[in-house]
Amino acid sequence: MRALAFVLALLASVLTVPDGVLHAEEDRSGLVWMSGDEITATFKGEGLAGLYPSNRSWTETIRSDGTTDYREGGNHWQGTWWVRDREFCFSYPPPGMGGCFRVTRISANCYELYEFTQPTGSDETPPYIADLWNGRMWRTSSPTTCEARPSV
Repeated sequence: MRALAFVLALLASVLTVPDGVLHAEEDRSGLVWMSGDEITATFKGEGLAGLYPSNRSWTETIRSDGTTDYREGGNHWQGTWWVRDREFCFSYPPPGMGGCFRVTRISANCYELYEFTQPTGSDETPPYIADLWNGRMWRTSSPTTCEARPSV
């Protein structure tokens, strides 16, 4: 499911720019990838909610023991998560699969995920052009700030 998100992100950036997302002309030059330590400190033990570029929503619980509970529509997968260098990785039993993502914080409680195996996720810095993300997420313990501008 997450691998398909990159293709949807590209289509979304070409076809439409949904309300509440960053626009390509905004300055994103100061955004950086979160370190592995930052990813762990920010998300371990947290509930997350997010959107794919198609505006399909999902939720996930990132448990302290390395397990995860992912829900999207009527689908529900129990999986595992781990951090490798600057990558936030997930694995779910088939047909869920998983993947590794780099994460950038764009505001106080809004994060973009970029699949590491894709060009936008393997670059040294996050993409300069907005709306190429594979997913946008926030911690459910606080109100989302995804409508805010990037904080650099």
